[in-house]
Amino acid sequence: MQLPTDPTCVLVQMTATTHAEHAVYRRMGRHSFGHVGVAQIASVAQTVDSRMHEVPPQAMESTQFHFVHSGSLVVRLGESDHRFGVGDLAVYDASRPFSFVYPEEFRATIIQVPTVLLRAGGVLPEALNGRAAAGGSRSRIALEGLLRGAVGGATPSADTGPTGLSHRLVGAARALLRELDGDGPDRGVRHTDRLVEDAVDHIRREFADPALSAGTIALRHHVSLRTLFAAFEAEGQTVAGSIRSARLAAAERLLLTTDATVAETARAVGYTDVTAFIRVWRSHTGTTPARWRRLVR
Repeated sequence: MQLPTDPTCVLVQMTATTHAEHAVYRRMGRHSFGHVGVAQIASVAQTVDSRMHEVPPQAMESTQFHFVHSGSLVVRLGESDHRFGVGDLAVYDASRPFSFVYPEEFRATIIQVPTVLLRAGGVLPEALNGRAAAGGSRSRIALEGLLRGAVGGATPSADTGPTGLSHRLVGAARALLRELDGDGPDRGVRHTDRLVEDAVDHIRREFADPALSAGTIALRHHVSLRTLFAAFEAEGQTVAGSIRSARLAAAERLLLTTDATVAETARAVGYTDVTAFIRVWRSHTGTTPARWRRLVR
């Protein structure tokens, strides 16, 4: 069994305490596809606790997607228990302490993805902590189908090799998060005023334009700067912060997945001054882009 070695996808180590006194068994397989880690588990009833102190210091914050194929699952996040049944897919933040309870024999699959790659899909995974996608979810079915092909021993191709599978699994996970976000309890409120949503969509499309600013966004959406600023403030955001976040997320992807220089990365995400880019990056991460890349790759 080959364990993931990429620090971005090393699965969180766990300690299991079985509930059964006899006929104890535990079957587990682990795989890695680029930046995505996968674990398949079948065992008796048990409690499983995360060992966060053993996570490598260079590991990135991650989100886990937990398929319940048989049995049931309780995910404990802080003081809250989240219950899932057969066919459900649980989503939770794997960068903070968590534990599982499997009340009976079970079979499950866990996918772990760097959270930064999911944020690039337009939602905040941590806001969906503890949410579930039911068995009939279209995005859930798509993700499970990709996973089945990934670990089923199919002959590798350009799309099914480790890198291609990583991109496709991340894409399917992003689609699932967007689906869950669309079912959120405050979605109806957001639809009553689409200005922020449309402006953020515009930022995600145009972040690489050095001229992108609150002024150009207000002009594009035919509103005053005052109206634009007030709309973002009502959502607890700022225009400048949204532009900065979009550019940094794109820079993270480039630094993580390409060999572009820091200067090339800066230009690609809308910074004409590489010094300004490095200053913003250091403020965001506490280190330089070059050092960050060495730590995570």
